[in-house]
Amino acid sequence: MRMRATERYLIPILAAILVLTSGMVVGCAQKRSTAKLETYLEESLPIIKRHVETTEIGNQANRTFLAAVSSGNQVKVIKELTNYVDTLDWALGRTDSVLLDFKKLTPPPEARTFHSLVIESLIKEQAGLGDMLSYYSSVLRYGFGDDKALDNANTLMLEAQKIWLQSQYELQDLMQKPE
Repeated sequence: MRMRATERYLIPILAAILVLTSGMVVGCAQKRSTAKLETYLEESLPIIKRHVETTEIGNQANRTFLAAVSSGNQVKVIKELTNYVDTLDWALGRTDSVLLDFKKLTPPPEARTFHSLVIESLIKEQAGLGDMLSYYSSVLRYGFGDDKALDNANTLMLEAQKIWLQSQYELQDLMQKPE
């Protein structure tokens, strides 16, 4: 059974919140620090969930477009390309919103690396989505696009994914630190 992206990315965060709320902390300073981390993670969760949902919707639109291309049906290709461009535009706007909302959070010291990595990943994804939107909008309008823009978009999206994965490892490390 394949795990959906939402589950794959949200499970570590939910597990972190569960560990932090289990009452295993001793000492007042540790309780304050843990409470700040718990609050931060609880505030992060809906923002991260929006990001993961946006990614899933974008990926589905991409798969649908690629299936249309594979079919060879030009009417279907144009229809799905139009839908894909609309989805990219929506995803870019939503990623902008997610980034702004995430930047508003104040991480406790122990979560700063995680926070920075998430922001760095979102910035790369934002740039990649912009390049991708530009490329596919050009293809839709003129029948061709700048291949360098598409290559750059793909590179940025891959970098965003790698940084996102690093943020998840950082979150795991954060959860394994002794209290």
